[in-house]
This record gives sequence, C-alpha cells and structure tokens, in this order.
Amino acid sequence: MKTIYLDHNATSPPNKEHLSELFAKLTVCSGNPSSPHSLGREASVALTEARRFIANALGVDIAEIIFVSGGSEADNLGTVGVLKQNNVPLKNQHVITSSFEHPAIREPLENLKNTEGLKLTFLSLENSGYVSLIEFIKNLTTETTVVTLMAANNEIGTIQPVKKIGDYLHYKRWGILVNPNDKEEFDDLSLKYLNPDISKESLQKMHFHVDGVQAFGKINSQEWLSPGTDSCAISAHKLGALQGIGVLFLRRGRKFKPFILGGAQEKNRRAGTENLPGIVSLGLIARDLFAPEANVKRKNMDILRRKLYEGIQKLPHIEMNSPIENVIPNTVNFSVTGKGFKGEDLLVELDMQGVCASSGSACSSGANLPSKVILALGKTPELAKNAIRLSLSTNTTEEEIEMTLNLLKKYLAR
Repeated sequence: MKTIYLDHNATSPPNKEHLSELFAKLTVCSGNPSSPHSLGREASVALTEARRFIANALGVDIAEIIFVSGGSEADNLGTVGVLKQNNVPLKNQHVITSSFEHPAIREPLENLKNTEGLKLTFLSLENSGYVSLIEFIKNLTTETTVVTLMAANNEIGTIQPVKKIGDYLHYKRWGILVNPNDKEEFDDLSLKYLNPDISKESLQKMHFHVDGVQAFGKINSQEWLSPGTDSCAISAHKLGALQGIGVLFLRRGRKFKPFILGGAQEKNRRAGTENLPGIVSLGLIARDLFAPEANVKRKNMDILRRKLYEGIQKLPHIEMNSPIENVIPNTVNFSVTGKGFKGEDLLVELDMQGVCASSGSACSSGANLPSKVILALGKTPELAKNAIRLSLSTNTTEEEIEMTLNLLKKYLAR
C-alpha cells in the first residue's frame, strides 16, 4: 500500500538525496568544532558554512545565528530568556502575544504569569484567524517588554502581519520607514491608538520575537521578517532536515539569559558541543531554499493545496478552518461535522488507508483535547476536537491529492 505523507507541519522527513549529500559531507568533517586539530577545523568550517547559508536565507548577519536544539528552545530563549535578562521583576513586566500561539510560546508565558505574576495579554483574532495591528498598538503599555507572535500558524496556516508590526516598531523606534507608503497609516494609527506615555526609548528597549518555524522556507523571509524583528525561531525538521536542531536569530545588540551553561560554544550563549550533523543538514536545506527551482516547487505546492482545499470544501459534513488566501502554501485545516463523524475516527481511517495526517500541533498530540487554535477562531469545542490538518511538501504529487480526496469522499458519504 502506498503511503501518502501529509503531516509535513509536524515533521518533513529527509529525502534520500539530502541524506546522501549530508552523509558524504559528514565523512570529511566528523570532529568536534571546538578541537584545534585538522578534523576539528574541518568541522568548524562546515559549521560556519551552514551558519552562512541560514543567515543568507533569512537575510541577516551570520553572527546573529545561534544554533539550539529546535524551535521550542528558540522560542523559549526569545521570550523567557529575554524577560529574565531584563533584571526587572516579572510582575513589573508585560508581554503581548496572541490567543493561538504554539505551546512553546504559550505555556512558558502562562507559567510565569501563574508563578511570578507576569502581566500577559492575549490578542484576539479577527477575519478568520489574523491578529490586528490596531489591537497590537492599543495593548502596548509602558511596562511592555516583550511582544511575541508567530509568522504563520502551525495548525491553520494563516500568515500573520508580523512584517507590518515589525515595520511599525522600526519606524516608531528609529524613525526609519521600511516602506515609505506606510508613513501616513503609521502616523494616523499612533495618533489614534498609541498610549502617549509610551516613549521612543521604551519601544527601543522592547523585544519583538517572531516564531518563524512554519514560515521559514515556505514563504520568502522578506515577507515576514522585518528590520524591526529582534529575534525569531526556526526549526530544521519542518523542511526536510534532521530533527533535533533549530536556530534563534538574535538581532545584534539584543540579549537573553542563557538556559544552558558550561561551555563557550555559540559565543557563550548556548553551551554544549554543537549538533554538527543537524547543523550541516539545516545548512544544506537553507542553501537550496531560494534557488529558482525551489520557487517553482513552492508555487506547484500551492496549486495542489488549493486543489485539496477546494475539493474538501465541496464534501458533505465539512467546515473549513483554514482560509484559502493569505496562508502558507501547504496547509489545509477542516473539521468534520454531523452525527456519527469524529475527527479521530477519520484520522484512524486515513492511517489505515496509508494517509498520514494529524489533528493539529504535534506538541499537543495525544491529549485528545479540543484544539486551542480552532477555539481561538470562536468555533465550538466539538468543531475544535474534530479538526484535521493536512500539510503538504514540495514533493507531494497531484495523484496523492486525488487519492486523498477520494478517501475523504468515501468516508464522508457513509
């Protein structure tokens, strides 16, 4: 039976070509990057090369790339690490985030709220799952020290206006417009909604972190990473690289309190011998992300996503959770409705027929609870519990999409 893998937002397995190139490269750079001998130097060169590939893909400086264990660690460092670096009691700090962030953002912040009195504001969603620049500005206070938002949602795929928010902050902090056409809008919004007690200096000190785990590699970084972004998280295994490696991009001059001590690796910001296989793997993926053929593959993937979306939308007992526009080009989320239909039963049926899918965030799987993302859209717990996510890769074929639609049609026609 043919396996159709449609769970790439959880993990996108490495293909044979990538693994072959990776293992060939590792045979000549298998030492410890911190060692002074020839094998160590070769490993250090490979590490630096990967760091350069990733920095180029993000459009940032190579010194701003910090290797960590994955997206969750990067998100924790870009939020909790920054809060603890401020040397201000957490009860006197305020964080703005959204009501449908990944658990790697939401849970650490809620823990600090419950244990240390951190002030925490969750922006509500509007227009089918998007945060609003106006609501962001309205909720800024003189105590706001961290703002953290995801660039693209891991469950429904919506692309958030983090670029516009970062551009707004860049203008208010430094008087620099990324897009000159935004000046009139930004000035008007500031006049109407920005607390006049908030100074330019406090905005300059405030840290803007973006969870870029689902956006990186699926949409151009220029579309979501702003000069006003102070840090962002990316993860290797969402793009066909090895698991267990991620990156925190940290803007020059910004700091966080390290979680792991005991070595000078990553310029004393993350102790421990670097995961060289994972780093080289991610570097190879980043190297190829924006080649002309890669852009063609992403466009073809989006065509298949639209075909899948439109096919599912026509089926009975379906309510769509993802919009069709302004989403990453690989994600479709829907809920099954009606008596006798359950999301978990459909997942089992798909699995038995060789289709790998999921109910949402892999970091929350197994709990059998309603999706917090779908609840944040204002939908019922029943719909949130019966949500299904299908996520494609650039290697997904039209035949696989047609087979999946036929299986869904057969199941829902019972």
